[in-house]
Amino acid sequence: MASYLLDGEKQSEFIQLGVLQKLFESDTQRNGKDGNIGMKIPIYLSELGVKNIECRVSDKVNFLDSNMHHNDKNDLYQSLKEEGIAGDPGDKQQFVERLIARGLTYDNALAQYEAELRFFKAFHLHSFLVYAPNMKITFGEIEC
Repeated sequence: MASYLLDGEKQSEFIQLGVLQKLFESDTQRNGKDGNIGMKIPIYLSELGVKNIECRVSDKVNFLDSNMHHNDKNDLYQSLKEEGIAGDPGDKQQFVERLIARGLTYDNALAQYEAELRFFKAFHLHSFLVYAPNMKITFGEIEC
């Protein structure tokens, strides 16, 4: 159900996606940064008059294979790290305070810090990792 959007409703009220979804929603209200913008693009295009709107999901999956050739493995690993996969969460107190300022409880912020720290410590060049970014592609026709 994470791929549903009901316009005008908060997903977290009817789909339990966890604290990150709540952060997306509070960020939208606080500063206009919308972590759910991809799901809303078809609605916005329709409101702008685009017709015959269709959506696709990219089927690109990154597979870091511990058994692949070293140079290829290193290139993919570095690319994933640059993309922010398993990034260092940094200072615990600052991390937790930032999440609290964005609307999380202390317990949820601490749990998120610990989860990101575990991922940071566990992910290395010789890991197996399958990562599907799930990019949405939306298109339609404009009548002139």
